[in-house]
Amino acid sequence: MTTATPLLHDLRVLEIATFVFGPGCSAILSDFGASVIKVESPGLGDPLRHAHKAPPFMRSEFDYAFQQDNRNKRSIALDLKRPEGREVLLELVRQSDVLITNFPPAVLERLRIRYEDLAGENARLIYAQVSGYGERGEDANTPGFDGNAYWARTGLMDAVRTAEGEPAMPSPAMGDHPSAMTLYAGVMTALYRRQLTGQGSKVSSSLMANGLWAAASALSGLLAGTKPYRRLNPARPGSALVNYYRTSDDRWISLIVIQDAKHWHNFLKVIERPDLDEDPRFATIQPRFKHAQELSVILADIFKTRTCAEWRARLREHKITFSVVATFDEVIDDPQALANDLFIAVEGHEYGRKQVVDSPFWIQDCAKVPARLGSPLGGDGAAILRELGYGEERIAQLTEGAVVALPQG
Repeated sequence: MTTATPLLHDLRVLEIATFVFGPGCSAILSDFGASVIKVESPGLGDPLRHAHKAPPFMRSEFDYAFQQDNRNKRSIALDLKRPEGREVLLELVRQSDVLITNFPPAVLERLRIRYEDLAGENARLIYAQVSGYGERGEDANTPGFDGNAYWARTGLMDAVRTAEGEPAMPSPAMGDHPSAMTLYAGVMTALYRRQLTGQGSKVSSSLMANGLWAAASALSGLLAGTKPYRRLNPARPGSALVNYYRTSDDRWISLIVIQDAKHWHNFLKVIERPDLDEDPRFATIQPRFKHAQELSVILADIFKTRTCAEWRARLREHKITFSVVATFDEVIDDPQALANDLFIAVEGHEYGRKQVVDSPFWIQDCAKVPARLGSPLGGDGAAILRELGYGEERIAQLTEGAVVALPQG
């Protein structure tokens, strides 16, 4: 049984952020019922609204990239450089619990919307600021997308390529979405502190910090004085059972058998090579590591003898840890993803399966709200002004003076 009222129904979130890192966080808050007002610049608004029209995103008539991270949100197009626009923003700040922004420090200072500029307007405000590289240092104001700040700068891009391979760009926003989850955790922690103290506070995170956190298992070794991380070379692995192999139908199987001693004999049953247990190079763990290159050559030849489906069935039967290297078009049909409702329907979405990816956690007895399309640029401007107490005459003045832009057409 679920609660009738969404868990975060009384949480008011003000988003002054673009692209994915910040908006991804408020999308998760909205999933649990938070009311999110997205402040955008008149004209083009959040550039993510147009990402579906050009690389690196896949082209579509539907603004799927924007809707993934801006579902459930209302939009006001507000000129923050105008005194009248700032007046509206301050009223929004006074009535908000959380403010999320990804503007660089220099822009926040110029617009006078830093935490120290706004805390006096609302002592209970949780101010969440995200950046590419952090708020200090020579790169504090350097634009940072996840492809550079999360992947390239942190060593992840170098680490995930093979020893002889060239660096590859990640799929769009692969670093932004886990970073958005970090910000969500920070916001909720700050809200808990506010519950204890009655005081708001500032939360900060960066793509670089999140990339370093993702690489922490390797980086902590370097910090402890180990040799540098060695990129995987499939032909010369450290362990032949932590490697990937091509099948007869040109697919790839990724093996990650960490408990070698426990699973070795079952693995030999899978590949039907009990004789390898009699080979002194492979009979025990340490020799298997020492002769991993030789074992990997043998395994590569073996995996080429059967199809991906055949290997999947055999590996599952003997409980060997593996995964098929899936393509995106396969993932959306993955029975495990479908069984766990990892894709959700969106009200108003009329393209394809009419779904987006759900946020990746659930709370027992606390249902998420049904997803709906985010508003068009400025689509809720007049309604938001009315909620703030503005009369119709003043609303007309603000819209006619282009302080607040309403949708065209």
